[in-house]
Amino acid sequence: MTSVAVPVSEPVPTGIEEVTAPWLSEALGMQVTAVRAERIALDTGFSAALYRIHLSGTDDVPKTLVVKLPADSLARGGMEMLGGYQRELHFYRHVAPNAPIATPHCYVSRMSGPDFVLVLEDLQDWENADHLVGLSLPQARLCIQQLAGLHRWSTGIDGAVLQEFPSIDSSLTRELFLPAFAPGWQLYRDHTGQPVPDAVAAFAERFADLAPAALTALSAQNMLLHGDIRADNMFFRDDALKLVDFQLSVRGAGAADIAYLVSQGLPADVRRGHDEELLREYVGQVDGYSFDEAWRHYRLATALLMYMPVVALLTWDAAPERSRQLCLTLIDRAIAAIEDIDALEVFS
Repeated sequence: MTSVAVPVSEPVPTGIEEVTAPWLSEALGMQVTAVRAERIALDTGFSAALYRIHLSGTDDVPKTLVVKLPADSLARGGMEMLGGYQRELHFYRHVAPNAPIATPHCYVSRMSGPDFVLVLEDLQDWENADHLVGLSLPQARLCIQQLAGLHRWSTGIDGAVLQEFPSIDSSLTRELFLPAFAPGWQLYRDHTGQPVPDAVAAFAERFADLAPAALTALSAQNMLLHGDIRADNMFFRDDALKLVDFQLSVRGAGAADIAYLVSQGLPADVRRGHDEELLREYVGQVDGYSFDEAWRHYRLATALLMYMPVVALLTWDAAPERSRQLCLTLIDRAIAAIEDIDALEVFS
């Protein structure tokens, strides 16, 4: 991942204590006279440290903003290895201003060495969805419309913008996450109260051998994907939606985003019977992507992307209870979806 070059004249804070009134005045181009910070999203924002800052100053200074800094935990090392902070800065600089996708306004995006900062519009007046509760069908449809816009736009832009994002089929995924599936799956089996269908259990036992075929297929398309389209990354107000958190954005087949959204973001009883319907609505908004091709990608991705909550279970001993229950719930939903749409048939 190529680092985002920042002139030395643009200082980057190393912690929230350095997000001072003078720094904000320079970064925002407004006169800030006082700032007070409070930590937010402690139960959902693991890959970064998020703060709401309350500002005083001239009339053009917003009352509140959100500051995003690197995580102050082991997650920081993981994000640096994945190039997650660079991806997000590149997204806000080169994608968000041009793509038909709604995101919070980005006031400041800077990076220097291992340090980065985003200063974003505060969405406190919007409703932040809860991944544990899951999405409704209308909410999922709003999100699918946003994702279709991003995917469609990305097929017609300068390839240099997309090259800053890795392929969904990366060496890190193959060498790090696929081997981590087995111990994560054992943790799931140890802690779940749900029965696992025999076919899914057999697939899980051979996951590291079978998953590469899905990665190869999903990398055949070169769309820009959100990559982590969880309910916790969605803010709703009336019929509007804004998306956040682009640290895991990748290039690949757009149906992978839709599969992750639908199979893990909707409770099984809400999703069941709507997979094909939702995917048809999606392909109707993306040129040159047939339903048959997208349906194959959707089924592959539904099975493959179960690895995300499974691998996250490896933090079981250190994770708060909500995080444990969330991972178990997402795996339960993924298993139900795999069975409902006969996703494993495409691996045979």
